[in-house]
Amino acid sequence: MKFARRVEQIQSSKTVSISNTVLRLKNEGHDVISFGAGEPDFPTPEYIQEAAIQAIREGRTKYTQVMGIRPLREAIARKLLRENGVSYDPDQITVTTGGKQALFNAVLALCEEGDEVLIPSPYWVSYPEQVRFAGGTPVFVEARPENDFRIQADDLRAALTPRTKLLIFNDPVNPTGAVYNVDTLSKIAEVLAEAGLWILTDEIYEKIVFDGRKHTTLASFPELKEKVILVNGVSKAYSMTGWRIGYAAGNRDVIAAMNKIMGHSTSNANTVAQWASLAALKREFDRLQWMVDEFQTRRDYIYQRLKNMPGIRPWKSAGTFYIFPDIRDLLGKTWNGKILENSFDLCQFLLEEQKIALIPGGAFGAEGFVRLSFATSMEEIQVGMDRLEKGLSKLYSA
Repeated sequence: MKFARRVEQIQSSKTVSISNTVLRLKNEGHDVISFGAGEPDFPTPEYIQEAAIQAIREGRTKYTQVMGIRPLREAIARKLLRENGVSYDPDQITVTTGGKQALFNAVLALCEEGDEVLIPSPYWVSYPEQVRFAGGTPVFVEARPENDFRIQADDLRAALTPRTKLLIFNDPVNPTGAVYNVDTLSKIAEVLAEAGLWILTDEIYEKIVFDGRKHTTLASFPELKEKVILVNGVSKAYSMTGWRIGYAAGNRDVIAAMNKIMGHSTSNANTVAQWASLAALKREFDRLQWMVDEFQTRRDYIYQRLKNMPGIRPWKSAGTFYIFPDIRDLLGKTWNGKILENSFDLCQFLLEEQKIALIPGGAFGAEGFVRLSFATSMEEIQVGMDRLEKGLSKLYSA
């Protein structure tokens, strides 16, 4: 069967594929420990659950405006002003079915055939596929380990061409855990302002930063404000991944175009989840800081364990709940007569032999690395690290 070209030219999500494999193995009775999950393992806070129950009891289960209920958009506007220092009218905000839909609608609204879109690499797997779906061409800007996986202004400038339309920017960064400092952002902002690019900034991990760091949005630079589409949501910070609520804020005309697309695809995001998200955003996030502190404890434990394992060079992530170690010294090792040529081979070996699931760096455009999520319990992390250490010992003794 021949499908439309737009489908043929995009790839399935490798992270979703691995998650599905883990679920299948678990359903078959295998004891698999997954370091692949991109969602907090904590339950949604009880006060948010109660708000959803109350919304159902009050009959708030009908369609809303495509762009979302006004009280939620007002709460988002207050949050952005209070925490990020950027001011938006509620009509410059749209509520979407997860942050992924906000990103997708923005790319569809801004990009078409012939447009080039700059994407820092390593990248979240969906960015280039969304660009390809819209007919654009992804152009990757390398974020090197020696720069703490942060792109540099000079590299960004070198990637510009007359066809460059948009930069997709993620901070804090999935998969590396990098967090940009103000100095680096200032230099990047200067390049972007000179070029007059649109900027789509994914800030879904904004709250999950470690060691006293603070996230700064590119939208806070006055010279960029009208060109930035800021995307965020409640999935990661409030442990609400399945509730599917994201949002975008930015240029009024772009937001209107995104609403037009959504009006012919999903219409409004889930109504009950919108009211639950309103309850989430009404409270100061400080009450949930304990979750971030727990992530930091887990990060520290994994980092120390990885430092003492053969063939692995870890980098201490500054945010998110991922760590992205260098495994290039393990490539070329042999197991059962098969040479482990790349990160996919290594992850397959670990899944088959040790029943632990990691995400290959090749999925993120960074061959020679793997991503481990520490959004799982410390008990599972400890067992998983023991299994990983045992697996690597097998490779070195083979």
